[in-house]
Amino acid sequence: MEMSLWTWYVGLLAGGLLLVIAEVFIPGGIAGVFGAAALLGAMGLGLAIFPPPWNFISALGIIVFGGIFLLLWIQFFPRTRAGRRIALRQDGADYKSTAAPASSLRGASGEAITALRPAGIVLIDGKRYDVLADGGEWIAAGAAICVHDIRNGRLIVSDATSS
Repeated sequence: MEMSLWTWYVGLLAGGLLLVIAEVFIPGGIAGVFGAAALLGAMGLGLAIFPPPWNFISALGIIVFGGIFLLLWIQFFPRTRAGRRIALRQDGADYKSTAAPASSLRGASGEAITALRPAGIVLIDGKRYDVLADGGEWIAAGAAICVHDIRNGRLIVSDATSS
């Protein structure tokens, strides 16, 4: 049994819309690309199978109703149960990164908890700090370190035995 062009048109139109909607739930962008391609195929097929002026009205309808559908989707989907589950609850405007280390740490000594290659974690006075080894040198875990500078809020350390 052979499918008519009208069946192909309706199938591409419905499939394209479903794939564009599925893009919200399936990460990666593939469903959205295939959905957009299906809608473009439906537009092309509509231009071929409908007589003038209906062929252009069909293509224009897909564009206009697709745009209206997209705007309504953006407006109302975040308020639905599924939309609330996948949307961010906070905008991050109040987010503050960790405070810059106190300048009193300059000259402090401690121990490298992880290997510093050149970044890593050290223990100074019982507190863990994210540090950067000076000059890109590698410092083994367990080695004694000394803080000799603070640049851009980052502790710069060096091996205490080589200083």
